[in-house]
Amino acid sequence: MSRGWRTGAVVMALAIFASGCYGPFNLTRRLYQWNGQIGRDKWEREFVFLILIWAPVYSIATLADAVVFNSMEFWTGKNPVDRPSAQQHDHARTKRLARKESNVLLTYASTPAGAQLLIEQFRNGQTAGSLRVEQRHGMTVGLDEEGRVLFTASSGSDGGIVIHNGSGEPVASYSAEDVERFVESARH
Repeated sequence: MSRGWRTGAVVMALAIFASGCYGPFNLTRRLYQWNGQIGRDKWEREFVFLILIWAPVYSIATLADAVVFNSMEFWTGKNPVDRPSAQQHDHARTKRLARKESNVLLTYASTPAGAQLLIEQFRNGQTAGSLRVEQRHGMTVGLDEEGRVLFTASSGSDGGIVIHNGSGEPVASYSAEDVERFVESARH
């Protein structure tokens, strides 16, 4: 065995044994997330994915995570590569609605904590307010820009819905029949 091979084997063994290989693999996840946002359909994403596999971009990212970044996190508690955001990782979908000088940006994300909807309103290119609606503890919660609870909505045992204001006081109640009529009217 030549000296170069022995040196390479020792370096590889040290890299494997000295690293905390099992970790968050943030670089690989970010690459995967980026790949998932490419193109307009699954065929374009698949084509880019195959090119990244063939060019060994995924392999290099995984090796860099395993040997360098995960090791750094293992030994120092800090990883220089940030985790992908939950909304992006969990496939956030965005829709823009425009009418004259007003725009509304709707961003829906399904996260491990539950579904979230961010509603951002713009007038003449300036922010005019936002509302975040998310699922928490079996109910729907509406929050303002500062994270203050504006309302909660929960299902009753009869299939109806009760809405409370930010102070927890009930402000509206809808029976199961009311909810069913609303759903039917929304479908048409």
